[in-house]
Amino acid sequence: MAAQESGMEFEIIESYEINTTALDVYRHNFPGTSKAHNIMGLTADHLDKLHPHLIMMSPPCQPFTRQGLKRDVEDSRTSSLLHFLHLLKEVPRTPDMILLENVAGFETSLARERLVEVLDARNYNWQEYLLSPTKFGVPNSRLRYYMLAKQKQSSFLFSPSNKVEAEFPLCLCIRGEKNILEDGEQCSSCSRPVLSVIHDLLQRTYSTHQPTIHSGATTNTQLPLQLCYYMDHTSDMEPYFLKDNILRKYHMILDIVNGESRKSCCFTKGYSHYVEGTGSVIQHNTEVNMSHVYAKVEELSADSPEKLELLRQLQLRYFTPKEVARLMCFPSWFTFPETTTRKQRYRVLGNSVNVLVVTCLLLTLIEG
Repeated sequence: MAAQESGMEFEIIESYEINTTALDVYRHNFPGTSKAHNIMGLTADHLDKLHPHLIMMSPPCQPFTRQGLKRDVEDSRTSSLLHFLHLLKEVPRTPDMILLENVAGFETSLARERLVEVLDARNYNWQEYLLSPTKFGVPNSRLRYYMLAKQKQSSFLFSPSNKVEAEFPLCLCIRGEKNILEDGEQCSSCSRPVLSVIHDLLQRTYSTHQPTIHSGATTNTQLPLQLCYYMDHTSDMEPYFLKDNILRKYHMILDIVNGESRKSCCFTKGYSHYVEGTGSVIQHNTEVNMSHVYAKVEELSADSPEKLELLRQLQLRYFTPKEVARLMCFPSWFTFPETTTRKQRYRVLGNSVNVLVVTCLLLTLIEG
């Protein structure tokens, strides 16, 4: 999807995925492009015959998550990455470029050390990042690890460092037509090199949400946009309202946002099924003052029926799957198969990537 959004010409020569729901969603949006392949069956000979110019990968993240056991290379779910690294060591002709995504925490893992060892041995330049969509103007936190690697005969527009960078290396400013710079020129606002394809991508993205952004020059520090630009505008939100038992038990730990908010928490695959740490909820009824409601709730006893009545006034609801997809910058043409349930949609989105971030990184890898 990021490759399609980049505007580049490309051909998918092979894809590897075993999650049936993810495959159904992928085939629904890209008919005829994906089969259920287990990467453990990939051999060095077959990889050499394919000779891909670019490999994009997102190995299982569970061995590296904060909440997990952090078993790293000892976790069986790391076997797919280790198998790929073995192939990368053995294959006669290496891929020109690699883009890898994982959770924050991967950067301190033994798996990462093995990845770097293989990249160095196979003559790659590489750069690591910890980036969140908020850096790109999106009002949603989703800190993720990214690795860009390309063969040393190709160079980046920037000088790679030996540390994990927390800032995107190229200009993310949005300018009017009169302020467009040439590729490689330094932006006077952020002092980073300009890449026109990224400028064009950001301009398309934000003009969709906020047409007035075309006027003048704005920098990424003036973003993110308000959440209202990502929200569904329909009155039928009752199916997404939080149930009474959730309000009663978890009202003090909810991250509550509204249409004017410029941030929201990371959505995980457990969104709407679990409460703590799975994503923000929306105050649907903004005519009620949330601070006043919570102040009154605090004064009441735990078993007071009035407490629940007060909380109901806020009409707290979950983001819909479409809203989550927008915040993860999925394109407007993306849809789910009608056969997928709401829970399946949340799970697939929670396991996915922010398309805008990956598209910018992909353009940086190929063009920059």
